[in-house]
Amino acid sequence: MHFNFPRTLGQEDAKKRLSAALASGRFPHALLVHGEPGLGQLALLLDLAQILSCEDTATKPCGTCFPCRAFDASALETLHHLIPIVKNDRNSGSDDDEEAGPESGQIDELNESISLWHRHPYGYHVSEKAMVRTSQARELLGRLRFAENEGRVRVVVLPWLESLNDNSATILLKTLEEPPANVYFLIASDHRSGLMQTLLSRCLHLGLSPLSASDFRVAAETLSQRAQKPFAARLLPFAEGSPGLYVELLENDGEELLEEALRFLSATSDWRVFADYAAETSPGAEGMERTTRLLLFLLRMVRAYQLLKATTPANAGTRIDTAEALEQAGWDDSLAAYLGAIDAVADLQAFAAFLESAHRAVREYSKPSIALVGLFLEYEGKANRSVPA
Repeated sequence: MHFNFPRTLGQEDAKKRLSAALASGRFPHALLVHGEPGLGQLALLLDLAQILSCEDTATKPCGTCFPCRAFDASALETLHHLIPIVKNDRNSGSDDDEEAGPESGQIDELNESISLWHRHPYGYHVSEKAMVRTSQARELLGRLRFAENEGRVRVVVLPWLESLNDNSATILLKTLEEPPANVYFLIASDHRSGLMQTLLSRCLHLGLSPLSASDFRVAAETLSQRAQKPFAARLLPFAEGSPGLYVELLENDGEELLEEALRFLSATSDWRVFADYAAETSPGAEGMERTTRLLLFLLRMVRAYQLLKATTPANAGTRIDTAEALEQAGWDDSLAAYLGAIDAVADLQAFAAFLESAHRAVREYSKPSIALVGLFLEYEGKANRSVPA
């Protein structure tokens, strides 16, 4: 038996382990695929769901049997999705208020969300406020129990385990403790640490890692073609081996973020210049979102610079020849000006701490500039710079 994973880019070790489990007939009834966001968890869940549903006896998925064709059309009745949704404000009370389930208008949203996941697994995401409601979990359990005697394989896919609320997590736990016959639960998570330990203990865990440089470049070229956008070589170092993060940068002004990051770095030479820069930051939700994305991008730039320095041992402890290091790493040499600006930062450790603190604080302010300037003054003090009284 041969198993294909057409949606999942890289992750060859995980594919080999899964193929062995599938071939042996000992595939777990509950699998949790975890790792940093965008490594391929959601693509792998879809590949496994189609493999488990396929009826071919030589190659899975075959793409031609009825379950495969229905799967490609997002119309396979034996495939069940637990998709997080955002409850409308007018109906958002206690958790008990959700017993009626998704509202009529949200059914279409759920179907569109499922379709988007199938079409674009590396670019699929939902709001941080979205969660799997108690009513969704109960309805699913009812359908699984009702169909238990049919004998057909049924697959449940849950893209974010952390999107369960307390009640829906308890329902899923009880289901995993006594799983219905012929049902597989395929679950993904970006953050396992805060989840219910008893729930985690009922799953077999499979961790994904960032792709190697060669695999990642191939994945990025493939995703660029799928998105019908030019390949963005300059963004590769800041996606850190994550295809999903590359897609996010590709589709959400990654090149503009790079230019804005250079402006930010240029303003850090003097607190008054930085204050002028911060004053341009837009207030409100839009400005906050843009600023938090920029701060995260700057942290990735710092890590990229540190990686370059670590791979240039001859210059350890000194400023590196950024252009030479970029060439050795196989990165776009036009990044020399951007990473060179980080090279000029007086205290990189204190600067990274400033970025992390600023990222947390900006969300607590209606005017991000207040948080930025206040924390920047603290950073200057740590870097032993002259800070006017």
